[in-house]
Amino acid sequence: APPAGWTDHYVYANGIRIHYWRAPNPGKPVMVFAHGSSDDGLCWTNFAREFASDYDLYLVDARGHGLTDPPKPGDPADVQAEDLAAFIRELKLSRPVVVGHSMGSAAAAWFAAKYPDVPRAVVLEDPWLGGRRTAPDGPPPEERIRRMIERNNMTLEQLAAECMKNSPKWGESECAYWAPSKRRHHPATALISIGARPPMSELFPRITAPTLILKADAPEETRKESAATAALLAKGKLVHITGAGHNVRR
Repeated sequence: APPAGWTDHYVYANGIRIHYWRAPNPGKPVMVFAHGSSDDGLCWTNFAREFASDYDLYLVDARGHGLTDPPKPGDPADVQAEDLAAFIRELKLSRPVVVGHSMGSAAAAWFAAKYPDVPRAVVLEDPWLGGRRTAPDGPPPEERIRRMIERNNMTLEQLAAECMKNSPKWGESECAYWAPSKRRHHPATALISIGARPPMSELFPRITAPTLILKADAPEETRKESAATAALLAKGKLVHITGAGHNVRR
């Protein structure tokens, strides 16, 4: 269950119904969380609760994740960035800090580049800092859909056990929040093309908000390449976390 006092809501924005969780703290600065692929808003719970006394928190389910409507045929490449923009606009959130992981970091960076005056600050957890991707990583859509449906049909106990087997350092609580997100992950997300997304090297020069990049551990050469891309930010800081994998916070 989410922490006591957290609430969940829907808002209609950018043509879909977007679901989100909120840890209300009226009058405090706003922080909006954009999760990674196959996760959902509650996957931020253990991390987000660390900020609950100082921020008004919004944990958003991305399109096709959690309880938010699935993608539609013909969705443009920037649809997740526009979902974030519409969500913030519809709820009249003022100068939010936007935090994104992986897929969510791509959406957060594109949003911040398109709307540079909106975010107070940006935090990107292990974003892809290489060049333009021409196709999604991994198997073809048909195989990805088959795997998603398999996970949709697993019990929460099976999913949590899989999480603990594959990622024991996360701990049981993290896996307990991770498991339900796999049952809710919509297979239509397998059809989303990332090939049209601009690389961070094109987005970073347009971002004016202070930006913190938290990267997974990497060889020295990769760190240098990441630093070169991060240097394109007007107000940026890059930190590699020794020993961390792609899920840095976990």
